[in-house]
Amino acid sequence: MSSVENVYTHSDVLPEDDILAGVLNYLNGEELLSKTQALCLSTVDAEGWPKAALLSAGEILALPNGHLRIALFASSDTVANLERDGRLTLSLAHNGGMCSLRLRARKCRQGMPELSLAFFEAEIERVRLHRAPYADVTGGISFALHEPSAVLNRWRRQIEALRAVS
Repeated sequence: MSSVENVYTHSDVLPEDDILAGVLNYLNGEELLSKTQALCLSTVDAEGWPKAALLSAGEILALPNGHLRIALFASSDTVANLERDGRLTLSLAHNGGMCSLRLRARKCRQGMPELSLAFFEAEIERVRLHRAPYADVTGGISFALHEPSAVLNRWRRQIEALRAVS
């Protein structure tokens, strides 16, 4: 098969270690201003419809145990969906493809009331990498901050709060 043919290829279900090192490094809470890929967090609403939310590396923290902590607006539909169901996927461009993590989340007791944020901790259940034989994914949705120093200050506080959750 030629690498330019338009044929369907199944996504690879990968052992977590095969791909997670790069993803967890991206979500390590460091060098936040250099991490401008929006992360797509998807949940399912009460009517069964998909709900996408875009987050940044300043709102998700990878923990040493491989779990992810996520900061979300407490009054958002995403929080309501996670409180009701707990299932989500997180997608980002990675390693020439689109990486999709299937996760199960629970709400943490702590949050950041001063910023109206609720915290969730999510455990990875499955990692998939979607690739096409004829092209590489070179990036996902990216963003440019209007006021980087102000946003970075908030992100750092959020990351520190996510680290401190017990």
